[in-house]
Amino acid sequence: MKKYCLYVSLALGLSLQGCQDFLTQLPNGQQTTANFYTNAAECKAAVMGCYALSDQDDWWKLDRSRMFGDAGSDDAWKGNAIAGDQREFGDFARFFWLPNNEWFDNRYTFLYQAIGNCNAALVGIGNSPIDATTKQQLLGEVKFIRAYNYFELVKGYGGVPLVTAPVAPSDAVSIPRASATDVYAQIIKDLQEAAAALPEKSAQASGDVGRATKGAANGYLAKAYLFTEQWALCQQAAETVINSSQYSLGDFDKVWSVSNPNGVESLFEINYNANQTFNLGTYLTVVMRSRADNGWGFNTPSSNLENAFKAENDPRLKWTIIKQGDNVGPKTATFDYSNYDTKPSENESGRISRKMFLQLADRPANEGNHSPLNRIELRYADLLLMHAEASSKLGQDAKALVSLNLVRARANRLSPGTVLPRASAGAALLDHIWLERRLELAMEGHRYYDLVRQKRLVAVITAFNASQLTNTDPYDKGKVKDQISDKNNLFPIPTPQIQLSGGNVTQNPGY
Repeated sequence: MKKYCLYVSLALGLSLQGCQDFLTQLPNGQQTTANFYTNAAECKAAVMGCYALSDQDDWWKLDRSRMFGDAGSDDAWKGNAIAGDQREFGDFARFFWLPNNEWFDNRYTFLYQAIGNCNAALVGIGNSPIDATTKQQLLGEVKFIRAYNYFELVKGYGGVPLVTAPVAPSDAVSIPRASATDVYAQIIKDLQEAAAALPEKSAQASGDVGRATKGAANGYLAKAYLFTEQWALCQQAAETVINSSQYSLGDFDKVWSVSNPNGVESLFEINYNANQTFNLGTYLTVVMRSRADNGWGFNTPSSNLENAFKAENDPRLKWTIIKQGDNVGPKTATFDYSNYDTKPSENESGRISRKMFLQLADRPANEGNHSPLNRIELRYADLLLMHAEASSKLGQDAKALVSLNLVRARANRLSPGTVLPRASAGAALLDHIWLERRLELAMEGHRYYDLVRQKRLVAVITAFNASQLTNTDPYDKGKVKDQISDKNNLFPIPTPQIQLSGGNVTQNPGY
């Protein structure tokens, strides 16, 4: 599925512009919704509009907040060391979190904008005259997208206003926060209904590849149960995906590649392309690349993360981190990729993420937000590790080891004899599963959220800070994340949202 050229906004999403008023942009060429939703093509266009606002490719929209899960942990730094450049991200990376940081407001605002589109589309499609089969599938897709966006909200901010139908602007600002429990209940309901309506990945038409599937819905259902510690239900949802035989573990070094979009491991990914007329790509490949290589140098891996791989003699390191001097390609007339320069003088760690690195031949002209590398939001290895964790929590170590060792066996294929099967049990097994999540999913935006749900954030960052004081790495020794405290288990509710609500939306503790 290629992202549509024009956002199809069917109204009623919170917008950063216009004093946080509601978006009223209508589909291309439409002046009212009265003459829309009259056929399947228009209903499908509405669904594509919901996907489009979930992508939010511009750097200042959602792209930059996708780095929160890395920089808000022991895995990464702000990266770019230019004084004053994206100061708000630097504050985030050291846990100096203020409610007026616009990064928090951008994320909150654009996620609600996508939810608003979903709410409008659900009403419009639900009332449309299209055939029942098509209608149910399209409604299932929209429910999946709404659940995805609410999940992105609740895992960061906790309980948030729960809006499931179009509302007038005057009413929207007064909606108070729902509990996190209630938000997760809505997410689970949407995902269950989506899973019942959506096709398996193998049943999709070629032109629909990349759209939500039954596996995507069940995979996120497993993740919602994981975050709410409903272990038996998490295990059950994960096994539904496993037993579907729709997914497998390909080569680790091919997972993040422009030549492998929507691959055998992908349950759900945000699709981009290199169209030069419209902004249909991602900025992140530029944002996270070395400043010496026409990048911006943000979200750089820590030596602590590198050392976690080295302690395990893990060959995934090569495909996760590029370090100063690494060989990642041939020398060209303008840059020596055989001796990669991360520009340490302007990089807090002398490293960049390889997962977001494009070889020169894969970079489009005018790269910017035209980069075609899809962003994988949920993949099979993550699902297997969720299953392993839930099984471990249920005391079913044998089941946990099967899923854990499938992921490790794939890593071992990179360098046979290095990543051996685990044979642990109990608390030691759970520790190994958590370590495997760190290594397998490194720099994919998961670590902060994992540490929070595991109730280990403050302890892990405190230990990280202590280790940094004796760190001898030439690039990031002595650097610490000095503002960590219990309040950082949640993002602050953005100040503009509290002000607009007249106090109906309350702040998280500690801010």
